[in-house]
Amino acid sequence: MAPNIISSGELDPAFKNNMLVVVTLIVAVTFQTGISPPGGAWQDDDNGHEPGKAILARLKVPYHIFLILNTLAFSTSIQIILSLVYEMTRQNMTLYFEVVVATVSMVATYGTAVWSLSPKDDVKLRYVFLTALFPYLLRLSYQTFQTFKCSSRQSSTK
Repeated sequence: MAPNIISSGELDPAFKNNMLVVVTLIVAVTFQTGISPPGGAWQDDDNGHEPGKAILARLKVPYHIFLILNTLAFSTSIQIILSLVYEMTRQNMTLYFEVVVATVSMVATYGTAVWSLSPKDDVKLRYVFLTALFPYLLRLSYQTFQTFKCSSRQSSTK
């Protein structure tokens, strides 16, 4: 029998804490692989290599798949963390603001690392950027739909 993680519309605090641990681990792993991709980076300029660029980038399709999937996991986990922390810190918005500032700084660091490791002529980075926005756009769409759904229900009962 599955445990009841939702009681009276609220998530169980133990479930929230467990989710926070899991998504924090996912953020840590995806951040690390984003700033240090598989294969590492070229150390020299022998054979036309550009020092500091990802070795995996020479394989265009695998590199882009890696970046998109890694960024999707990173961004989705960040979005879940911000949602859970918001729920836990509703009474202290100053603390939530500090978490948001730290998170935005980490996301900017991730983006800068991915950009600096990618070849100069790599135009596919725009897809990585769009992938990073996807979880937030999905959440915004869902919440907007829920708001309109609730408001239409209230207006139909009047």
